[in-house]
Amino acid sequence: MKKSRVVRYLACFTVILTLLSLLPGGSFAAKDSSEHGNGNQNQDMREGARNSYKNETDNTGEVSDIGSNSKQQEKQQEKQQEKQQEKQQEKNLSVKNRSEISEYKQEKKQLEEELKSHKQEYREAKGDFLKIRNRIRAGELDPNSEEALNATKLYLNSSINYMVAHLSNVKSNIAHSNGNGTKDRIIALDEKIKLLEVEKTKILSASSQEELVVMVSSVRGVWNNAEKTSLASAGETVSEKMGEFLEKSENLSEMLGVKVENLKETGINTAELETKLASYTSYIKSAQEKREAADSIYNNQNVTREDVQKANNYLRQSLNDISKANKELREIFGELKSQETEKYNGTEASNITEFKSKAA
Repeated sequence: MKKSRVVRYLACFTVILTLLSLLPGGSFAAKDSSEHGNGNQNQDMREGARNSYKNETDNTGEVSDIGSNSKQQEKQQEKQQEKQQEKQQEKNLSVKNRSEISEYKQEKKQLEEELKSHKQEYREAKGDFLKIRNRIRAGELDPNSEEALNATKLYLNSSINYMVAHLSNVKSNIAHSNGNGTKDRIIALDEKIKLLEVEKTKILSASSQEELVVMVSSVRGVWNNAEKTSLASAGETVSEKMGEFLEKSENLSEMLGVKVENLKETGINTAELETKLASYTSYIKSAQEKREAADSIYNNQNVTREDVQKANNYLRQSLNDISKANKELREIFGELKSQETEKYNGTEASNITEFKSKAA
């Protein structure tokens, strides 16, 4: 199996791991739920993706020698030239990828800092608002006083800023995924952001708590739709990349099946390889079924926020199957290399014996 093909396969798996962090855990500014651990979970997954990429690329050398070992000098030269071309292609691609990844990391860092800043502002504004509310309930402050109105407006606007920062973060992740539906998903998120900005303008012009109560309901409605769009857009992006990966995996399974069968015909015991290949194929099939279950939900026009979360959970389960399949694949590559090495050494030993016999 060619090294470039293995590198592409493993790189695709790394992309899937990274993209999974696109799936938002749930609303926060409206319901305050982000303060209960989703951020840490996504951070761990991103770290896992980076570590996985490092480990997988380190291991590509272990599988690059799988294949037939030609004894003819011309074929060896052709292979060497082909490998040099592949290495140059990978080097060029690597430089481009490093540049894109570097830009993405910088943008990601800036957006995360902005999100963190807006989250802190939201918490402070919420705390001030709750103090004002308690004073109003105690009859110590007129609800339509300038102090009360300003505290309420600040709380609502800080909530919207937090929402917009979250949507901008998701939009950036989707933009860098280079998916087929990326443009439409970004447009949909931009529309939600504009609607939230309109609500901010309305809040600033409010002159009473009664008006603000109506605006709270309006903001909640806009955010619920925006959050659903965010969840669905992230999920569809991840599903699309998973589909590409699983298609490659199915093709790889067929190629490995042929390889194992060829080894079996030479008299090599391939029972363990066949078992691992069957396990790999089973995990890939399971991952595909869960991805299709998620897609069936995304394609429903009347999908609810809860439905989208269910679909995103299917994708997480699918990724879990892909991770297990990838573990089996690494072991298959290692076993194939071992079998090929033994076969090559046996052939060389036979040739040396034959040569000595003729020399005697």
